[in-house]
Amino acid sequence: MPNSRDTLKELDVPEELPPGPLPIPCDPDDPAPIRWVQMPNGTGCWAISDYRLARQVLADPRFSRAATLAPDMPKLAAIDPSPDSIISLDGKEHARLRRIVAGAFTERRVTALRPVIEARVHELLDELATRKQPADLVAGLAAPLPLSVLCHMLGVPVTDHDSFREWVPVLFDLAGKGPDSRARAFRITYYMTKLIGEKRREPGADLISALIQAADTEGKLTNRELVTLSLSLLMAGYESTADQITLAFLTLLHDPARADGLRANPDLIPSEVEVILQTNPSAPLSFSRAVTEPVQVADVMIRPGQPVVAFLMGANRARRNSESSAMGAHLAFGHGVHRCLGAPLARLQLATVIRLTLNRFPRLELAADIDNLRWKPAAATRGLAALQVRW
Repeated sequence: MPNSRDTLKELDVPEELPPGPLPIPCDPDDPAPIRWVQMPNGTGCWAISDYRLARQVLADPRFSRAATLAPDMPKLAAIDPSPDSIISLDGKEHARLRRIVAGAFTERRVTALRPVIEARVHELLDELATRKQPADLVAGLAAPLPLSVLCHMLGVPVTDHDSFREWVPVLFDLAGKGPDSRARAFRITYYMTKLIGEKRREPGADLISALIQAADTEGKLTNRELVTLSLSLLMAGYESTADQITLAFLTLLHDPARADGLRANPDLIPSEVEVILQTNPSAPLSFSRAVTEPVQVADVMIRPGQPVVAFLMGANRARRNSESSAMGAHLAFGHGVHRCLGAPLARLQLATVIRLTLNRFPRLELAADIDNLRWKPAAATRGLAALQVRW
């Protein structure tokens, strides 16, 4: 998905939007709720930026994720998630996998992870404090935290975390051109297959062991599904959270008074997290959909074979600017049956890392001009390659 301003047609960007490149051209003089736009790879698609229409599309089963993987469908990115992935399935098959894994992401289970998250944040902040200033908040905090949390949940041994850190980027190499991508993809798949075999012999109190139990006692998962599901959870929960942590600190450090207000009143952090998710999300677009039959959206008839994306950032902005009290929740985690299962975990990590970091570094500030920040190339989520800070 696009992430670099220089790949997009030049359009004015309203000042109210947060700093950084936008994934879809946003013209303040064109209030159309749905527009045909061209992605950086030249593929056209319908982009929906109206809040109510986006919710409607994301909840409508006629807008299919599985249909986007048909061989004749235009591709918005160089690669797509596996057809067997929970991200790609619809209907009963998607509901089956979602029911199995949903228990790991309940509020109660996620809250039980709070001590693990806090301990890891403290470790990372201790390491960051020893580094020469300015230091990179992405490499030192935002990236390693969600990977550690996911490895803990999945039951990946601590001794293997460094290997995982090396292999995981292949899951997000949308162009498939990264160094040694094919070999790394093989290694992480082989590793996950091996880990599942070990967990089958010696189960633990982790998510993979729970999935194995569901597969063995209820016959709900094949071994291939176990591997795909485990990798899908890793893909969905790692980079999006790492980028969201980075964007949260960019937002707060760009407005020091805002950060100081949270230091003075940490109880405001959860509500501030929601504002950041709405206004500066790491996932500005939904995964693409394709209609299974002609569907009217506003004044446009969308036909099979035409990709559709919800421009979540634009829809959230429309929601924020509306005075209607009837508006629902923001769309940073999507909507409908594919709404992100890991939303409670992402919220907990964001609130925890913001609270502990602002407390540890009361003079934390950006060490680079905001106009010179280095944004990531085309990726599944929107984020910074680095965020230099000093304290």
